[in-house]
Amino acid sequence: MTISITRVYTRLGDKGDTGLVGGRRVPKDSPRIEAYGTVDELNAIVGLVRTFNEERLDQGEHHRWLDEVLRKIQNELFDLGSELATPPGAEYEGMFKLGETEVTALERLMDHCQQDLEPLRSFTLPGGGRINAFLTRLEPSAAEPSGGSSSCRGWSRSESGRCATSTG
Repeated sequence: MTISITRVYTRLGDKGDTGLVGGRRVPKDSPRIEAYGTVDELNAIVGLVRTFNEERLDQGEHHRWLDEVLRKIQNELFDLGSELATPPGAEYEGMFKLGETEVTALERLMDHCQQDLEPLRSFTLPGGGRINAFLTRLEPSAAEPSGGSSSCRGWSRSESGRCATSTG
């Protein structure tokens, strides 16, 4: 189902609540809103990484590979935000729902990115270039919605895109 947005404001005023898909109102500080706000923040950071990576697309296949991977992740994050904004009973036909297929694909991607890396012996400091710094910033954002651990460890260790150099 394609959703068309004709405006980004509602003119309902700010009474401390917001609308979910289907029209139900909830407080802006509710866990559901916090969760999809965090997903939106994560998606924005992925967008910054893609922007910085775009400057290097002509420097090798690994940058093109990384752009494609991050574009797919952005689309899935956008769909996840929509799922989080849709309470039970407001689901619609064709609505994306995160499932085992997506989780397994992300786990395989993480394994691919980490296959050639030495095990970490200590924490690493953010830096080493813009791509690396922003990928490192993804770590706490990715952990927040689920309380789980980050999926970006392998990506954040090398500005050269080490996890992307293997074409397996």
